[in-house]
Amino acid sequence: MTEQERKKPVDYNELFPGRFLKAGLFIGKTPTFTIADITTEDLPQEKGADRTRGIVAFRETKLQLVLNSTNGQCLKAMFGRAVKDWIGKRVTLCTEKDRDPNGKGMVDAVRVLGSPDLAVNLEIDIKMPRRKPKVRQLVKTDPAQRRAQPAHRQPESEPIPDPDMDGH
Repeated sequence: MTEQERKKPVDYNELFPGRFLKAGLFIGKTPTFTIADITTEDLPQEKGADRTRGIVAFRETKLQLVLNSTNGQCLKAMFGRAVKDWIGKRVTLCTEKDRDPNGKGMVDAVRVLGSPDLAVNLEIDIKMPRRKPKVRQLVKTDPAQRRAQPAHRQPESEPIPDPDMDGH
């Protein structure tokens, strides 16, 4: 393999590929994916015992999204309480700075931006234990149109399919 054929990682997350979406894989991009399946799985946690988490699989990528409370509340607000009704719905993801749940400052986090399937924009309250509710805007997205994101250095290679760029 020549020097030109090697992918040059830009973000730390590119050095450790796995089966889950990470914010560093698409900073500056707003990919829209179609939900293919939702399951639960016991996943190891940094602070000890495994924890059951929701896992969202998509049609356009093999990478999956581990649901946190914020993203789960966003999906519920957009598509309803019945998880089976989420299948086939499109969700647009983005990255944003948020407080590290392990208390290590601010980190890039994967967040639900909205969906092309929304009839109108939504404003919801994200409720977290021992914190004030946080207002979140969920927007009707257009997968054919890129949305502005914070200025970050882009990876040179395309680590995940980006339907925004493919015009789907």
